[in-house]
Amino acid sequence: RYLVISEKLEEIKSFRELTCLDLSCCKLGDEHELLEHLTKEALSSVKRLLLKDNSLSDAGLRRMTAPVRVLKKGLENLLVLDLSCNPKITDVGIGYLLSFKKLNCLDISETGVKDVNAVIKRIQMQIGLVHSKVPLKEFDHTNCKTEGWAEQTVLQWEQAVMEAIKPQDTLRSRTAALHFYGKTHRIEEVVKCTLVEAETKASGNLQFYKEKVQNCHLSLQKEVAGSHELTNNKKRALAEQERERTSKQKHLCLTVEDWDLLNTY
Repeated sequence: RYLVISEKLEEIKSFRELTCLDLSCCKLGDEHELLEHLTKEALSSVKRLLLKDNSLSDAGLRRMTAPVRVLKKGLENLLVLDLSCNPKITDVGIGYLLSFKKLNCLDISETGVKDVNAVIKRIQMQIGLVHSKVPLKEFDHTNCKTEGWAEQTVLQWEQAVMEAIKPQDTLRSRTAALHFYGKTHRIEEVVKCTLVEAETKASGNLQFYKEKVQNCHLSLQKEVAGSHELTNNKKRALAEQERERTSKQKHLCLTVEDWDLLNTY
C-alpha cells in the first residue's frame, strides 16, 4: 500500500532475495524511486510482480525493461506480471514486455491497448503466452487477508476510513507522495482502490498464460530413439536462427532514450 511505500521506502529497499512483490493500487507513477529499484540486481530474484493500478505508462515500462532488453539483468526471472488498470500503457508499451521470455502469466486488462487482436497474436508468437478466456487465479486478490499481531488494529482502521471518507472520482500518480502519514487525501485513495477492483472484474479480461506441454508416453520413447539425433540437429539449427534474429531485433530496438537509460546504471 502506498502508505507503507511512502513511509518505509528505505526499509523495503533493504530486502534481498524477494520472490514476490505486490504493489497493487500504490499510484507509484513512472518516476517513483521504488520502480527504479526494481531494475537493480538486488531484486533480480523477483518472480511475481503485481503493479496493478499504478499510473504507469509506456515510459515507465521502457525504464523497467531496459536492463533486461539490453544487459540481460534486472527482472529477467519474472514469471508473473500484473499491469492491469494502467490506462496509459498502449500497444507500444506492450512491445517492451516481450523481453520477459520466462513469463508464465501476464495481465494487461484495462490498459490503453487499441489493437487487441494484434497484441494477442504478438504475445503468443514472441513469448508463447495464450489469451485466457476466463480470469486467472494468479491475479485474483479476493483471497487476500490481513494476518499477524496488528490484524485487529488494521481492520478497525480500514473500517473507520470506509465509513468516514468518500472516494474521489479521479486519482493522480503518487510519485511524490512523501507527505506526513495519515493525511485525508491519501486515505481516500485506499477506498478508491476497492472500486477499481470491482470495475476490473466487471470488464473483459486480457490475461495470458503459458500452456503446459504434455509428456510423451514412455512406451513411445524407445520407438523414436533413433530419430533423436536428427531432431536435435534441427533444434540446434532453429535455435541458431532464432539467436541471430533476436540479436538483430535487439540492435534495432535500441533508441537514444534506451542508451540514456543504460548510462544511468
